[in-house]
Amino acid sequence: MIRQYRHTVAHQKGSVGKSTMALNLALCFQVQLRVALVDSDLQGSIYHVKDDFPELAILSSEQIGDIPNLNYDLIIVDTPPYLSNKLTELFNFSDFVLIPTKAGFFDIMTIRSTLALVKFSQAKNTHLDFPVTL
Repeated sequence: MIRQYRHTVAHQKGSVGKSTMALNLALCFQVQLRVALVDSDLQGSIYHVKDDFPELAILSSEQIGDIPNLNYDLIIVDTPPYLSNKLTELFNFSDFVLIPTKAGFFDIMTIRSTLALVKFSQAKNTHLDFPVTL
């Protein structure tokens, strides 16, 4: 059996490229893996363009609870641009958290809250990994 990987793209600030990165990663990996992209942002930017990518499984925010039972090799989760209790739940499902950012002062400052949530989730999910390159 192939191990399933669950990656979450998160940042408290909007307009840092989370959705773009999540979509591009999913499209890139789908060449070799069965990939699902979960748009957990209620705004639904990715979910609204799902018809433009018929070969990619794009799931809505209502399907977050199904993540542990999905039958894909890789699940990539795009998150909303604000802190919510859903982030902790998503981090608990995740193997890896990617926190994209721009080089702006306020972009860097808002990472602290996202990093604190990831560290909190690592206490429950010892498999959760994320690189810090600030």
